[in-house]
Amino acid sequence: MRYFLWIVTIVITAALQGQGPETTERRLSNGMRVLVVERPSNGMVHVALFVRGGRSDSGGLPPAAVELLARSLFGRCMPADLSTRAEAMVREEEALCESVRRETLQRSRFGPGADPPEVTALHAQAMARLKTEFGDETSLDLMEQLGVTGRTTRTNADFITTSFDLPASQLEPWARVEAMLLKDFNIFRFPLERERWLEDLRKSDQADVGLSPLLGSAFVGQPYASAMDENPGAIACLTRTDAKALATRLFSPDRLLMVLVGDISADSILPILETNFGQLRSSSEPESIMSGSIPSMSALRLQVSRSRHSRIYLGWRIPPASSPDTLGLALTARVLGQGSSGRLQTLVDRGIARNVKAELGIPGSRALNLLIITAEPEEGHSLAELEIALRGEILRLMEELVPGDEFQKALNQLELQDLSAEEDPATLAATLGVGWAVLGDWRQAFLPTKRRQQVRPDEIQRMARLYLPMDRLIVGVVEPDQSLNEDPLDRKLAQALRALALRKGVEPAKAEILVQEGMRQLQMLPRDQRATTLRLLDPAFKDLKSKEAP
Repeated sequence: MRYFLWIVTIVITAALQGQGPETTERRLSNGMRVLVVERPSNGMVHVALFVRGGRSDSGGLPPAAVELLARSLFGRCMPADLSTRAEAMVREEEALCESVRRETLQRSRFGPGADPPEVTALHAQAMARLKTEFGDETSLDLMEQLGVTGRTTRTNADFITTSFDLPASQLEPWARVEAMLLKDFNIFRFPLERERWLEDLRKSDQADVGLSPLLGSAFVGQPYASAMDENPGAIACLTRTDAKALATRLFSPDRLLMVLVGDISADSILPILETNFGQLRSSSEPESIMSGSIPSMSALRLQVSRSRHSRIYLGWRIPPASSPDTLGLALTARVLGQGSSGRLQTLVDRGIARNVKAELGIPGSRALNLLIITAEPEEGHSLAELEIALRGEILRLMEELVPGDEFQKALNQLELQDLSAEEDPATLAATLGVGWAVLGDWRQAFLPTKRRQQVRPDEIQRMARLYLPMDRLIVGVVEPDQSLNEDPLDRKLAQALRALALRKGVEPAKAEILVQEGMRQLQMLPRDQRATTLRLLDPAFKDLKSKEAP
């Protein structure tokens, strides 16, 4: 995600020429867009495929379904991915996985439950067969055999993208393989990717555990509210059937953009793309539009106690990247501190903060989003002390005009990014793609030079006063709280909420989302009120108080 926040900043301020590079734009017969930038070089081409619709457009599934789909579709590609022989094995695994989950939920309704041993063993055997079929991580995949290097696949709230370098001579066989993957959405490796991600989540420190609740409070009723949720229970409930339905909707050709930058001509590549990608079927479901009630702009404060490390978030709602104020906001974030420079870095130098950074475009930039400061206190300093220091820097930004040399430094940093966007094929492709996915038109990624030349230091002061007032500040405090993590009452509450949702006929994946949101709200209540809620939810806990140890 951090990579995309950096790219969004490039999009906001890119291209010193103002008009951008000479770009050929075409649409295939099915509506898919193609951008070609011809750059004779060493016979290599950088390819980037963008899908407009990310974690905020999961269609009722957990936002993590978008990430899991991208991992399954653009991960390793073996011969088995292009045949149908694995279909029966994957269907068997899906049925067994569902049986394990349902039986486990039933057993755990009134207390901690164990997986049903017989079905669990059968499911483990099905997973072992899939792992054998798709090979290990050391096997050379089809894309690597074609010369694909440096493939990266990422998602954010606004879009999915996969990009890589490829010899121009291999574009036709690559297009044939990639189009086959996008045509049928077999994603046979979906169970393996789901298992791998769950294992990664178990091992991770969940560094941004407080950010997801903060987004939920800042964007109530908005698609961005749950864009960063990564609930393991919800992920475990996702099925390949869910992912295929999501892929059919998201990967409709009218949502796709392919960008090619390198040693290639538009006249030679477009017929190849039409032959392969022009055959992709369009979805009958129209693209969803960012909608929802406008959230309150008042100040908010919340505390999260599910992390091993103390952390604080200070956030303010800012307009979409298409706003004319976005350039000023990008400079404001630079002055505050992105990377190792900026005013907030002085808190690290003074020993108050272990680390601190300012970012904008969280969790995405197509709609109302956040400029957010994240900081961890240094040992011996409290979160309250750190918060006061951070507030002081924001107030100073409002009251004092930024000196000319400090302003010029921030401007120079953005111009260095512009040079990278213009010279590096990968960065240029990302700039074009993000401009289309976020701003609606790749040309808007290249702001006229005169606009940046007209920006003055007092613009930063204006941005701070307009968008960063303390009466609109959203504060998220993350502190370790082992008693909350280990409280059996919260486990029972989650069980009761889950059982209630399933009795009402709620789909298992959606039930996990409801449980997650319900627990988020309930954990803000005192413990005695949570106990009362549990007794109301399930009569089986009516004598809870008498049974609990003091």
